Amino acid sequence: MRRHSISWDDMEHLEVGDDGRLFWKGEAVILEKRLRLETYQILLATLATIGALPSGIHPFLVSWHIL
Repeated sequence: MRRHSISWDDMEHLEVGDDGRLFWKGEAVILEKRLRLETYQILLATLATIGALPSGIHPFLVSWHIL
């Protein structure tokens, strides 16, 4: 699909619904897309967070001579 700048003539295609949603030529414009992680991805992200937190906290505590 070829892209071009919006002209004043194109503005008649832009609409706002009663609920505040944006429409272009009668079709809803998607302004956000939900991200759904698989179970193994949640597990990997949790393990990465558990490993990253101490890696960041330890140097901070050492610099303050707490450890």
